Amino acid sequence: MVAFISFLLTRAVKTKNGIDTAIIILFLGMMVAMLLGPAYLYLTTLGFGISDVVIWEIAVFMTLGMMPAAGLTAAKLVLLGEPGRTGPGPLSGLVSHTSELRAAYIFLLVLSEFLMGWTFNLASGLISLSAGYSLVDVAKQFEYSPTSYWFVFTMVGEMGFTLIALRHVIRPGLLKILAIQGVVMFLTPTALSSRVWETYTVYLEAAVMTGLVVFAMDYLRKRKERDRPMLSYLGLFIIANAVMMVGFLLWLVDGDSLLLAVSLIVETAIYFDAVFTGAGLGETFHG
Repeated sequence: MVAFISFLLTRAVKTKNGIDTAIIILFLGMMVAMLLGPAYLYLTTLGFGISDVVIWEIAVFMTLGMMPAAGLTAAKLVLLGEPGRTGPGPLSGLVSHTSELRAAYIFLLVLSEFLMGWTFNLASGLISLSAGYSLVDVAKQFEYSPTSYWFVFTMVGEMGFTLIALRHVIRPGLLKILAIQGVVMFLTPTALSSRVWETYTVYLEAAVMTGLVVFAMDYLRKRKERDRPMLSYLGLFIIANAVMMVGFLLWLVDGDSLLLAVSLIVETAIYFDAVFTGAGLGETFHG
């Protein structure tokens, strides 16, 4: 699943026609639907295993993903392959709305990441509900999921696959900074239930963030013109990381992980936005 989402992300930044764009959106929507299914199954039965998740996902993948996507692919071959065809291609209007398209991609990617973490936390028994649960109980689970290894390490895997696939598309300076963000995500203190992990990752993360700031300042100093997208990305990422550290302290003091969970979700959205922007979907970073 990590590899599939990474593949969709890399394909999204390379699509040049409306049908390909529609197929990517369809697959991203399918990922969300595929993960909502097991969540609904659990909330109605208060129990399932990994096998239930796999069966549900295969069923939804076939019905909501493969069949419509296959139909659009066939339409692309027929419509775009007509000899002497001129004029705009089918669904070409999608490609021209870059801001809205990028926002749709980011929303669906972040939602699928969040649901993936929640679903597999439920299936593995790391979180659970009992009879008579309330919305507050579900909300508490939502707080926990983005701070767990199912979310954190899954996201790190997708970051790695994506950067490898787009290494020739994204500019070297931005590529290095995105790689550093992946390291920062990996060093999330709550990802593992280990006092040693919690203690040392805090220091390592602080060291990495210090290195990032130094590298970023040097990178921007060498630019011949103001790189507004880079400044925006760095500012948002540094603020989100600072909030994450505050959230970690709150979690240590009273066990409240809400702020920490929100900061990790925001960091994920910032990463996806930087990848899309850096790959040319919208205002690009300067070389």
